[in-house]
Amino acid sequence: MATNSTLIRVYSLEANDSRLLSGHSNIVLSLDKGAGGRVFASGSKDKSARIWACTNPNVDVDERRWGCVAVCEGHAESVGAIAMSRTENTGDKLRFMFTGSQDRTIKMWDLSAVPVEFSGAEDIRPKSLCTHRAHDKDINSLDVSPNDKLLASGSQDKTAKIFQVEYSTTSSGVRGEIRLLGVCKGHKRGVWNVRFSRTERFLATGSGDKTVKLWSLDDFSCVKVLFNPFILSHF
Repeated sequence: MATNSTLIRVYSLEANDSRLLSGHSNIVLSLDKGAGGRVFASGSKDKSARIWACTNPNVDVDERRWGCVAVCEGHAESVGAIAMSRTENTGDKLRFMFTGSQDRTIKMWDLSAVPVEFSGAEDIRPKSLCTHRAHDKDINSLDVSPNDKLLASGSQDKTAKIFQVEYSTTSSGVRGEIRLLGVCKGHKRGVWNVRFSRTERFLATGSGDKTVKLWSLDDFSCVKVLFNPFILSHF
């Protein structure tokens, strides 16, 4: 949990306690999990993203310890959005991660060398596979599709964008790139959340205009608008 602080709170439902994780030098803005919950990532106002992992999950819950295993640096402004790969390579290896920033760019990071268990070793510094100027204003949200083939971004510029994810590992190294497929236009204020459907070819977007829109991933048209007057009465 990120709570307007430089510290991250990790709550254990087994032990009914919480741990405080330090590392960021400014407020943590975004979180996302990967590897089935074995690791998670954080983005901060300090312009960096961090990957966190737990010690061997087979040990007693009271003895488990979380720690930072990687630091991603390169953005010029706050990292307000983060999304990790939804699938895993063989051998318990991570694949990639995306970060979105107030500098209006999306970066793709190679996590293939990042461990999924915390051992206390020195932090790894992953390399950026690509950087794209994606929006005209701050990027508020990112999401990766369940099959790792698509990336969605939501921005303060009132749009959501869909990108094709190209990722490959060869004997010569890891390659990654994103290519714009379409733009979802129609919100009257900034887009604060984007989420792919788990089974259907749809994207959901939530906006400051107090609506949720459902978009077709086939032609990027809006197929449904959800409007809640209860939400309106509380703004």
